[in-house]
Amino acid sequence: MEHLIKYKLLLFLLFFLQNCKDEDLSLPRVPFTGNDVRTNGYYYCYWKSNNSSVMDYTTVFFLYRNGIILSAGSFESINLNVVENELLGRYNLLVKNKIGWGVFWVAGNVIEYEQWTTSVGGGLPIFKNRYNIENDTTLINPYGRVYHFRQFSPKPDSTNTFIK
Repeated sequence: MEHLIKYKLLLFLLFFLQNCKDEDLSLPRVPFTGNDVRTNGYYYCYWKSNNSSVMDYTTVFFLYRNGIILSAGSFESINLNVVENELLGRYNLLVKNKIGWGVFWVAGNVIEYEQWTTSVGGGLPIFKNRYNIENDTTLINPYGRVYHFRQFSPKPDSTNTFIK
């Protein structure tokens, strides 16, 4: 009897996971033709901890002229030379994985975006956020985190199979 219950539970889980699909982006991809934000590098934010047992880290994302955004994730360093070396090593993984890809648009002094984010089983959910544009190299998220621009090349190619 116990095996039958475990078997039915396993079948239910398999059925559930197979029928979960990724959320769809609700923002359309629109080419970015303005000069409100820079696209020839990346935006980064330092996350410094007051706790000595927690690592300081840097988060990075790219904006592209075709209206696509790509989050490169977090790096356990606040030294941008170290971050850039690790970033180059992530390119193959970034371009093959749906997580982190999305679209953005700019209206006035606001940039809004949606991108796929991680999931615990099932389909990938959409993460939505917006930044206030202070100038073409400084963005501030709703939590007061400041993202700065850094010119950088080569960027990962924005061509992907996830966004049409």
